[in-house]
Amino acid sequence: MTSALLVEFDSASRLAEAARHARELGLGELDAYTPYSTEEVREALGLRRTRLPMFVFFAGLLGAGGAYALEWYTVGHLYPLDVGGRPPHMPLAYTPIAFEMGVLAAAATAFFGVLVFGKLVKWWDPVFEVPGFETASVDRFWLRVNAPRQALEEGALRAELDRFEPLRYVVLEEP
Repeated sequence: MTSALLVEFDSASRLAEAARHARELGLGELDAYTPYSTEEVREALGLRRTRLPMFVFFAGLLGAGGAYALEWYTVGHLYPLDVGGRPPHMPLAYTPIAFEMGVLAAAATAFFGVLVFGKLVKWWDPVFEVPGFETASVDRFWLRVNAPRQALEEGALRAELDRFEPLRYVVLEEP
């Protein structure tokens, strides 16, 4: 069974220092809950750059290419019509729809990618039950350290984090 230690801080700089120190100690997985995003906290957690822009780009290309291919196949190949002396395959006629489908595919990928990569589709998490955790969206900064239960019970982790002056500790039991 895995447990987590939730540590509350009053400033982003203290949270970043504690996260940096916990990472140097090689503790388990770290996560931060803050009222606003800070570069200092992201660097301290060691978060890597997301691959979402690459997925959005390729989804846009695939959407535009797929729309163009579908238009060419249906209008230019299966049912060619002579309209005003125009050839059956006229790229200028296909461009607006292909562009719009590329934008639609990129936008849908960005929307669902943010939900998935940002882990925003969680229905429930033990941190939601912690009294006072709602301050994470107002003025407090929380650090979550996932570690084995025995590491949390020994108190060594708390002794290491005490020098960063946390406001309180909460131990979470995760099934």
